[in-house]
Amino acid sequence: MLSEAGSSIEMSHASHSDREFVGILRDAINRFFAAVDGWESVYGRFYRMPGAAKVSEDLVAEQRQFEVRRRELAELLPRARVLCYRYGQTDVFGGLLHVSLGQFAPQERTDSAIGRGERGAIMACLIELNVACREAEAGLPPRIQGEVRKTSLLDRIIDFLF
Repeated sequence: MLSEAGSSIEMSHASHSDREFVGILRDAINRFFAAVDGWESVYGRFYRMPGAAKVSEDLVAEQRQFEVRRRELAELLPRARVLCYRYGQTDVFGGLLHVSLGQFAPQERTDSAIGRGERGAIMACLIELNVACREAEAGLPPRIQGEVRKTSLLDRIIDFLF
């Protein structure tokens, strides 16, 4: 069931170009990563039992922030999947909605629920989507899958950020 606010958020993103949407998606993913990291930093302060069914009182604010960021990201993922398909990228975003926090006790594991490899793959996909959107806006023909790129990774990162 979509609320008024949820449907208006989805409609507002529909009016953006693909490149603008990739920027919005990148910002939403960065906020989601920050919410996960914030939750895990508070969770790691005390000795806890893993997989507790109820969120402790010291985690309420972080849990609320995490849930808000997860919903925000969930609204963007359908269009992100379409862009991945359109530009020949692997959809690496689907796993983000299935992140389980607090599965391990803080004294048992220090790694994040979203590993460095997954974060790197997501950021690489965002860079590739941004490059593909720029090329489509410039009217360049679509690249064949596996074609060698003529620009370096550094140039693509700079183009993505600026």
